[in-house]
Amino acid sequence: MTNEQATRRYFSVLIPGGVLFLGLSYGLKLAGNAALLPEAVLGGAALVPAALLVGMFWAHWRYINEIDEFLRSIQIKAAFVGLTVVMTIATAWGYVELYVEAPALSIYWLNPIYWLTYAVAAVTITRRYGDAS
Repeated sequence: MTNEQATRRYFSVLIPGGVLFLGLSYGLKLAGNAALLPEAVLGGAALVPAALLVGMFWAHWRYINEIDEFLRSIQIKAAFVGLTVVMTIATAWGYVELYVEAPALSIYWLNPIYWLTYAVAAVTITRRYGDAS
């Protein structure tokens, strides 16, 4: 499989999954605010975006395994930067909450922070080292 085919296949899962994830997340927030669903149903429905997230990570895993070594290196470095930022924020804010009684940071925000950081890192690393495809 070529890098272009792998990229096309990756985005064919990632983009619809991301759109559904955001749409369902927003819809669940509206349903929760308007008390349209019983709490048990809302809690169960909240697992659907998480399942979509698993699908997006699976697509990313498959993509990393299908591209060449150079692009794989860029992807792994970018993912590591994203994880480093998320873990640092979670740990640092956890200590701040513990010792200073700061307001809680919703762990919901760790997902978008990861993807945003990953995207910025992937673009930065690609520009720095070049794109082999």
